[in-house]
Amino acid sequence: MGRFICGILLVAFMSCAWYAVYPNKARLRAIARMVKREAAPCSTPITYSLGSIDPRFDITADTLSDDLKKAEAAWEEPSHRNLFEYAERGGDITVNLIYDIRQAAAGKLKTMGIRTDQGRASYDDIKARYNDLSALVDSEQAKNAARLAAYKRGDAAFKAGMQRWTHGGSAAQLRRLKAVNAALERELDDMSASEKTVKAHINTLNALATMLNQLIVQLNLNIAQYNRVGAALGSVEAGSYRAYWGMQDINIYSYIDTVQLSGLLAHEMGHALGIDHLSDPEAVMYKIINKGANLKATDTDISALDTICRSGFFKHK
Repeated sequence: MGRFICGILLVAFMSCAWYAVYPNKARLRAIARMVKREAAPCSTPITYSLGSIDPRFDITADTLSDDLKKAEAAWEEPSHRNLFEYAERGGDITVNLIYDIRQAAAGKLKTMGIRTDQGRASYDDIKARYNDLSALVDSEQAKNAARLAAYKRGDAAFKAGMQRWTHGGSAAQLRRLKAVNAALERELDDMSASEKTVKAHINTLNALATMLNQLIVQLNLNIAQYNRVGAALGSVEAGSYRAYWGMQDINIYSYIDTVQLSGLLAHEMGHALGIDHLSDPEAVMYKIINKGANLKATDTDISALDTICRSGFFKHK
C-alpha cells in the first residue's frame, strides 16, 4: 500500500514538473546559456534574431540585418573575438524596432533638415529653432484671436442689417449687405488657412519639444523639460537592452539614419556584453550615442570588454 502511494506521488510530481518545464523550455535554455556565459564570458558568441519591425520606420529586415552586422563588426574587429552571431530565429537576443512619438518627432525634424545627433550642438540648435517658432506662433495666435473677434462683430452687424432689411429695406441696401457677406466669407477662409498654418507650426513645436526633452535627459542637463501640450517628456533613451528571466531584447525607439542606427545597436550590444556606460566621449559605450560612419570600439571600450572577458568562474582569455 505504501509503495502504491509513493508511486502515485511520484507520478503527480513528475506531472507537475512536466507542466512547469515544458511550456518554458525556451526560457530555461536561455537561462542556461546566460549562466554559461556568466561562468565563462566571451567563450561563446551571443546569438541575436530579428523581432518586430514597425513598418513606420520604413526599413527592411535586410537593411536592419546589415546594420546589425556593422554593429557586430564594431566590437569583433578591434577585439579579435567572435562575440555575436546572427540566428534566423530563437537567438539569445531579440532585436525590435518600436515606433512611438520619439521616432515621429525625429522623422519630422529630419524632413526639415534638422539633425538630432544627440549632442549639445543639436540641443542648442533645436532650442533656438523652438524659441523662434514659439514666438511666431504666439504672435500668429494673437493676430488670429483679434481677427476672430472682429469677424464676430462684423457677422453680428451683418445679421442685424439683414434683419432690418427684411422689414422694408431697399435693393441698394441688399447689395451692400451681400458685399459685406462676401467679405466676411473671404475673411473666414483666410482665418481658416491661417489656423491650419498655426496648427502645423504647433505640430513642429511639439516635435522640437519632444526632441529637446530627450536631449535634456540624455545630456543630463540641469534644466526643466518642456511642458507644451502634445510633446513627450524625455524618460528613456533612443534604445535599450533588457534581460529578464533568461530572455533578452534590444529595443530601438528612435534614430535619424542607418549610421546612427548602427551606433545605437553597437551601444546596446555592448550592454549585452555586460559593459556599462564609459566616460570616454569617443567610446561606443559613452552615454550619448555620437559615433559617425567610422563605427569602431575604442581602446576604452576594448579595455572594458577585456575586463568582462577575464571575469567569471572559468577565466577566458
